[in-house]
Amino acid sequence: MLTVSELKAFLAAHRLRLSKHLGQHYLVDGRVIARLVASIDVAPSDTVVEIGAGLGALTEPLAARAARVIALEVDRAICALMAERMRPFAAVEPRCQDILTFRWEEAPGALAVGAIPYHITSPLLVWLFERRRDMKAAYLLLQREVAERLTARPRIKAYGRLTILCQYGWRVTALAAVPRHAFFPPPRVDSTWIRLVPHAAPPVPVADEARFFAIVRAAFSQRRKTLANCLIQARLASADEVKALLARAEVAPGARGEALSLEQFARLSRHLAG
Repeated sequence: MLTVSELKAFLAAHRLRLSKHLGQHYLVDGRVIARLVASIDVAPSDTVVEIGAGLGALTEPLAARAARVIALEVDRAICALMAERMRPFAAVEPRCQDILTFRWEEAPGALAVGAIPYHITSPLLVWLFERRRDMKAAYLLLQREVAERLTARPRIKAYGRLTILCQYGWRVTALAAVPRHAFFPPPRVDSTWIRLVPHAAPPVPVADEARFFAIVRAAFSQRRKTLANCLIQARLASADEVKALLARAEVAPGARGEALSLEQFARLSRHLAG
């Protein structure tokens, strides 16, 4: 791990500047790093796929615990320097690669670990969701507001489409708060370290996942409108059908999407399928 002064000197020596566009905020607090790594359930035989390895703040301690660390970094200049710094660690495989292009078949059953650039959080979570059955778990450092969305319950502002997606796919646990001053340069927001463990089976019975997520997408497309209006506008049900559909699913006629639980969305999708 590099301290703030060491990181500044290292970047200056190589004439590099960190990019806001790429969301490059590097962990520089040794106590925070130790706490995060200690919370990861990693076995000596495990493979870790690290997302956005940067200069290796998490890579090095992970290499001491796992059999293999595939350290992905999209910035080629930073990746080359990270590869040089990680040369003493035989377990580390540096790759100049975007996580969204990584083929998970290369590391079945691996752990995903990383401090996630805020601008790719939603697409990355969707990408991981689609591959969740092939991984052991994911440990991610996310913007605090995003983490609150993943752990939210119905009827609060943070509850939405991303909540349903993640809670359907994983058991979501917030593990630790990470203040902005643990990074250099410090971001404008605090972060939360979360664990995502794939469900062995879906937590609610769903006959057709595509239909289930189509309903969820429609329900949150216009939050101020009732669920009935959203379903009609998305052409998932006609005006004549929607009242009976909601009654069969035991959903109040004037309910909005943010009021429905995961089970209620699943029930609605099963009745719509019928």
